[in-house]
Amino acid sequence: MTLTSPNIVLITTDSLRADAIYDSKCDTPVHDSLADEGIVYKNAFSQGAFTTFSMPSLFTSRYPSGLQYTKFSDSTVGVYIDDEPTLPERLRERGYETAGFHSNPLLSNLFGFDRGFDTFDARLPLSGIDHFSGRAKILTDKLLRVFRKHAYLPAEKLNDRALDWLDARDGNRPFFLWLHYMDVHGPYQAKSGSTYLNKYRGERLWRKALKQPDEVTEAEHDRLEELYRIEVKYTDRCLGELFDGFRTRGVFEDTVTVLTSDHGEQFREHGKYSHPHHLYEELTHVPLIVRDPDRESGHVDSLTELVDVAPTLVERAGGTSSSTFSGRSLFGNSDDARVAFSEADLTPEYNGSVRTNRWRYIRDDTRNEELLFDHETDPSEQQDVLSDNPEVGERLAERLRLHTAADGRSVGRGRDVTKTEIEDGEVQDRLKDLGYLN
Repeated sequence: MTLTSPNIVLITTDSLRADAIYDSKCDTPVHDSLADEGIVYKNAFSQGAFTTFSMPSLFTSRYPSGLQYTKFSDSTVGVYIDDEPTLPERLRERGYETAGFHSNPLLSNLFGFDRGFDTFDARLPLSGIDHFSGRAKILTDKLLRVFRKHAYLPAEKLNDRALDWLDARDGNRPFFLWLHYMDVHGPYQAKSGSTYLNKYRGERLWRKALKQPDEVTEAEHDRLEELYRIEVKYTDRCLGELFDGFRTRGVFEDTVTVLTSDHGEQFREHGKYSHPHHLYEELTHVPLIVRDPDRESGHVDSLTELVDVAPTLVERAGGTSSSTFSGRSLFGNSDDARVAFSEADLTPEYNGSVRTNRWRYIRDDTRNEELLFDHETDPSEQQDVLSDNPEVGERLAERLRLHTAADGRSVGRGRDVTKTEIEDGEVQDRLKDLGYLN
């Protein structure tokens, strides 16, 4: 039986590169099985190279330049959800019971991600100890950081919370469930041996990669890539356990399941690790798989964007796409002439890119440079060919200019900036563990 308003599950895996799934770089049998049953969008692109730009765009179907810009440290910026309609809000309007589970502080209520959720759980295993105050609270936060096994809630624990929620609901309404896995995000940890030793070794190597990428040896580089593959494999196994839990409860076959990532990960392809403010292929090309019981499996090669996810799911639930949504339904006609926009900085200088089937154009005012890459001859974007193709560069620069002018967007020095204060010590420590604060 196919539901008129199907249950919907959205799974986002932080820092998961597209080639980790599509090019068999990692052992991912569960992802592969989902791809066999679903529609694979081989050329999907995120709207940012890091969480604070990409995830607000996914939830609101608006580009970062169309959202409120904020700064909460000297090195960390983002956009947040203000009064824009969000995916969970639109689904709740359709009668859905909504729940979200994650442990990324950048996806907290500080940035508006709790809006539209009946249940919103962003805890860590040892967090929630709030009866301390003052100096005792600060000391407790530091102690928790030392004894915490991970900088985030591991995927299997996240699964437990989601399945417990599923067991407790009454089942009279369709549900929308969002899970955000963090295990693929650094610091990467081995999954065998001493957890605390692995944590120490992983954090030490990862922080060296972040702060001193030129000093990472070839052996250390290989180890970083190996640990990343281990984390992807672990997440794949946990995804299988989640799906098994759905099957046991009879809610897998008739559920629309979407799997994607907020952004990719860099392994020194362009000089750095993790996900810096760059807009290259390894950071913006993300997996996107949609398993819909009402649709045949297959592959779509035309370009798509993560801003397309919200209108797709709202329309799949029987609603109409919001007038504020910039994306379009993935189930519409494919468009071979479409381009994908990604952004990394908005002010005081702008950093954005345009990706077509063949080209990527980058305008990075923060480095005072323009770049053009030809994917027919250079899929890893190593050779700038702007001087050889000035007319292509001019055409795509104009596309980017029109993009930043749409909807009254203001980018550059005239843009309004807010300051988000992170006062909670536990949240600060979580951000430090993840490399966002010094």
